Amino acid sequence: MNEVAEVSTVDDDGDGEPQTVAEKRRGQIVAAAIRLFSERGYFQTTIEDVANAVPISKGLVYRYFKDKNDLLFFVLRHVIEKYNFDEIQRLLPKGGALHVLVKVLELHCKLATEHTQEVVLAYRSTKDLLPEQRRQIKVLESKIARVIRQCLEACIHGGLMCEFNTDIMSYQYIMFGHSWALKNWAFRDRYSPDEYMAEGEKILVFPFLTDTGRQEMKKIRMGEG
Repeated sequence: MNEVAEVSTVDDDGDGEPQTVAEKRRGQIVAAAIRLFSERGYFQTTIEDVANAVPISKGLVYRYFKDKNDLLFFVLRHVIEKYNFDEIQRLLPKGGALHVLVKVLELHCKLATEHTQEVVLAYRSTKDLLPEQRRQIKVLESKIARVIRQCLEACIHGGLMCEFNTDIMSYQYIMFGHSWALKNWAFRDRYSPDEYMAEGEKILVFPFLTDTGRQEMKKIRMGEG
């Protein structure tokens, strides 16, 4: 570990490290925090514990995060911000609403597979955030639900799905992805991620398809959708 070299290097954004090194260091801190918060609990883990796990000095952690609460907030935001809302919303007006909906469900399952610890940690530790931070997390999750609802409504309006309560269904899509992480101990030895995703389509998509929707799904499966 050569912290002197890191501190003495100056980059454009003035954080004292080249951007690639800064991003790598931040990622190491976040990965260590996720593991320790998940294994020991948020309150039982100190900034010094996180620093030792990297390993770096405690002072270097504080260059990236003002305190442990700020680090937790960053961790919980980390996965939510991986959703590409703009790309999904750009696809919807072009048609293919059912294709986009399937992709959204697939994205949820993929993120839950790749970030199982973070999802579980979010359910355990969101309560430990400051009120304004909790509000921001809720806003971000509400944005995800809104995008899913737009996909569902586009499918209904396009005659691909029958009518149902899209407010409730949008959160069922969210919860299905989260369930892979929350109940991974029960599912991982019985289903692969792809098999879990396929079961999700059977539960959340196929029962609501119209005849037109079923034809469209066949095209999607054949790579034409």
